[in-house]
Amino acid sequence: MTELYPYLIIIGSSILIASGWLLYSYRTQILLSQKLIRLNEELNYDLPDFLRQCWPSLKESGFAGLDWSLDWFGTYVTGSNGNKQGREIEKRFEVQEISLTVRLYVHQRNWENRFISSALADNFFLLVRMNLWVKLGAVKSTFEQTAKMTVFLQHDVKNMAQLMKLTAEQLDNPVPGQEDKLLDSMREVIPAVRDRAEHMLNTLTNKTPDSLEARHQLETLLEQTASMYELPSTISGSATVNLPRNTLQSILDNILGNFSRQANKTSAQQPDVKIQLVSENGYVTVSITDKNGDPCLWPERLFEPFWSEFGTGRGIGLYQARQHAYAVGGSLTAESMANSPLIFVLRLPT
Repeated sequence: MTELYPYLIIIGSSILIASGWLLYSYRTQILLSQKLIRLNEELNYDLPDFLRQCWPSLKESGFAGLDWSLDWFGTYVTGSNGNKQGREIEKRFEVQEISLTVRLYVHQRNWENRFISSALADNFFLLVRMNLWVKLGAVKSTFEQTAKMTVFLQHDVKNMAQLMKLTAEQLDNPVPGQEDKLLDSMREVIPAVRDRAEHMLNTLTNKTPDSLEARHQLETLLEQTASMYELPSTISGSATVNLPRNTLQSILDNILGNFSRQANKTSAQQPDVKIQLVSENGYVTVSITDKNGDPCLWPERLFEPFWSEFGTGRGIGLYQARQHAYAVGGSLTAESMANSPLIFVLRLPT
């Protein structure tokens, strides 16, 4: 019997060491999970920011790499960190206007480390899913508290006020010898403001006299709208569309108004808007960009409702334009590349 004592001691010591190692690994997993949770709280449960900033914590947790692609309210954005080596863990999330594919890469390890990595990955995916629902819940709550029609009307009023401001600035600072040009501008702007006011009154009184479709020369509307927002523009191509005038005008107002606001942020360079129309297979594709514009620093935010770099309570215009485009059977997307100006791509049925 005494001959078994050394073996029993070895077995007992091995069990204690294994238990201690598992306890240490479990405690490490808890601490790393808490670190991810704290990061998520600091970012206010913002999914794009969380995906961009979570890699240091994941790397510390022993993951080899992270790869993700996100469709955030119509804008596609991707990210990649580390190496795409080892075992791949993939999850796909798709909820309403958001879809996300995430891949985590785990080093090939022994059983207990693989178990811990899988548990950490599950905690990470749980945080991602929570952020999705937090964002959608916030959007839904905002729309419930503030009627959608009221929100859109407020934005229409803002657009109309911007047009009136531009007109007032022209009247306050007339250029000698340019009186005829100023008068021509007034002939365009004043009827446009009147039309937008009538549209808002019709919406408030549930009247829709302009809901019927009609043929519109698209390049003419683009030229008029760019002129109203004082955007020097060059238009190539031609197309007619059979759409309600107010819907079409609202889309163009929101897109070109966005370029106008961006241009007004700085006076270092005048805007140079290039617009290209291409008709094909019953649709016209309109590409709009400001050649002198700055690259977009937050492309995934462009169509996110109620987010704006100009402050809270705004950020509905491009979302509204995209909703209008989809409602008539078209689409509105944005193309953003590093060190290149933003390009809006509007597709409408002809």
